[in-house]
Amino acid sequence: MPADDDKKKEKETPVNIKIVRTDMSEEMVEDIQKVTKMVIGKHKLHKDLATAIKTEFDKLHPPADNKATSGVWHCIVGQDFAVSVTHETHYACYWEAGNVKVLLWKSKDSPFD
Repeated sequence: MPADDDKKKEKETPVNIKIVRTDMSEEMVEDIQKVTKMVIGKHKLHKDLATAIKTEFDKLHPPADNKATSGVWHCIVGQDFAVSVTHETHYACYWEAGNVKVLLWKSKDSPFD
């Protein structure tokens, strides 16, 4: 098993991650840190980094019934941005990773569900 741990460490980029605000569980915050370290060194453009984080969270935390009406992940990455979003309780996190800021949240596809 140590060989698997070495492979994981090789794939992670050392970056200082600071959770600014979250209402997620500790387990999900740990997933954020792992995913961020895994993808941040692979992407230069913010849009590509946002897509990679969203894709990984789609894999790690898919909707319970695989329907968009059960909630989908959204991600914004940038150095300076303002945003106002509606999200599901316990599914939003805003953090800094190096010189970029990241917002990840889950919301229902339809506001009428």
